[in-house]
Amino acid sequence: MKKTFRLLGMICLAGTLVVASSCKKNEETTKVTIGLPQFEEVEGEPGEEAKAYIDFNANGAFKWNANDQIMIYNLDAENGANTAKAVYTTDANAEGQSVVTFTGADLGKKKSHFFIFYPVSKVATGTNSLDVDNYETFNVPAVQTYTTINGNPTIDPTSLAAACEVSSLSEQFTLNHIFGVCRLKLKGTKAVRSIVLHDNAMALAGNVTMKLNKVEMARFSDLLDQYTLIQDGQAELNSQFVQAWNQYRTELGYSAEANGNDITLNCPDVKLNPTTQTLFYISVRPGAFIKGFTITVNFADGTSTTLNNYANPKNSYRIRAGFITGFAPSTVLP
Repeated sequence: MKKTFRLLGMICLAGTLVVASSCKKNEETTKVTIGLPQFEEVEGEPGEEAKAYIDFNANGAFKWNANDQIMIYNLDAENGANTAKAVYTTDANAEGQSVVTFTGADLGKKKSHFFIFYPVSKVATGTNSLDVDNYETFNVPAVQTYTTINGNPTIDPTSLAAACEVSSLSEQFTLNHIFGVCRLKLKGTKAVRSIVLHDNAMALAGNVTMKLNKVEMARFSDLLDQYTLIQDGQAELNSQFVQAWNQYRTELGYSAEANGNDITLNCPDVKLNPTTQTLFYISVRPGAFIKGFTITVNFADGTSTTLNNYANPKNSYRIRAGFITGFAPSTVLP
């Protein structure tokens, strides 16, 4: 994913209302104006993470960059060979704006409905046509880069993803976050070269393929609400979720090509402080960590430390789409 946008005041995203305006019938392009919703916060481990609140700088807002790109699909649910898709791009006037206009090829009259995905760089097939079943493949990279805005740590802008389905490009709509955010607060004395999050059970990177005409973001959200363990300390998921997910994944034709259970955040030798917490933000796929995870901190001097504070299954560890889950290990790293 290209670094196509800027997040001011860290990762609190604004511009919740999205307005789309269609072009005149005699034009060959369509203009669509889009923003993203704000993240919400939860505590990953009450008692270690401070009381949940959005502690970003004032007026932290989602800001687009010039030449940002989204993909819009005019889906034909009956025959994906008729589905049209095109890249929509901002212009120089979008730089630093919360809500901007994207322009792309006119996709014609609505077939079944429209699907919007951000960013284009995660679409593994690029602009290639879909098959008869509307299968599309998206990529989740295994490596992210420590990023700051005005000296404040934020999330790697290449690591986020958002989507929505709408019946008309002239309606008001908002994109939905697909990933969640893991916020780490670390104390120590050395400089951090990289951080590796390892999920005990789930692949965190790779390719996922599904039928776009079957994607329902509201249903996806409802499923995540059901995604819980039967009991903390045990890795068994509740049967209601398992049954509902198995049904939905069959409808989606969902398949995954895993690329390991790790996500790595590469850092420019970020110096820790033994008394003050240093913040690190990492984008993570939804559902991760509920069965436990470990944190390996690699230092600039070649040494490393693995934290097992969250190695056991626990409901509060789960990563949820559109949420920041905070973890603050009490351990003071060397």
